[in-house]
Amino acid sequence: SKLGKTSLASFKSTNICHLAKLGHHRLCQHVATIEAFPFPVDKDELCWKLVQESAVKEPGLEQVLAEVEKEQNTKERLLDYIWGAATQVRGELIAKARLAVPTTYGLQGESLKGNALFDVLKWLIQQGKLIHSGIDTKSMTCDESKPWKNPIFLQLIKMQWWGPKGEGRHLGLDPETNPYLNAPATMLALVATAVCHSFGSYTLHQMVCYY
Repeated sequence: SKLGKTSLASFKSTNICHLAKLGHHRLCQHVATIEAFPFPVDKDELCWKLVQESAVKEPGLEQVLAEVEKEQNTKERLLDYIWGAATQVRGELIAKARLAVPTTYGLQGESLKGNALFDVLKWLIQQGKLIHSGIDTKSMTCDESKPWKNPIFLQLIKMQWWGPKGEGRHLGLDPETNPYLNAPATMLALVATAVCHSFGSYTLHQMVCYY
């Protein structure tokens, strides 16, 4: 957007703020359970669809949304705010992954420095070993019979969606009303991306320290 960073303070009424929060929440859920990486070109259509679906469920909000649609600047700010949910989810996962990755993947220790660390990370990423369990970074081996069973996936999914404030936990155990159940493929994709991003950050930090 050309309007700059959008926050809830950008909106002139509490009703529009409420719409923004509902749409933001819906996109967080959409990214986690349906489409991990929606295309930017689809931003306006997707965000508008989600906020429309949210407005239908609450009395009076459809009229507020109709008024927003007439004000282009307000509508653009609303869509920008909702779209920020995708970045927020990915950012939260990356922050958690940075803390968990070194220990979970056994990247700590004097033997993994410089080129040795680079070789291990290349093996994990380029050969797709990061998704497997039983990873031994010293011998560069893993249990390839258990893809997507690396503990990092369960750990980050629990931290992000099933912790004390996690939506998956609050929605209960009915699959009809809780799309977070059974770890959708979108969650696995989000975690894998966060892990790869963390590998890059960790490598850069270690290389700077090493050299």
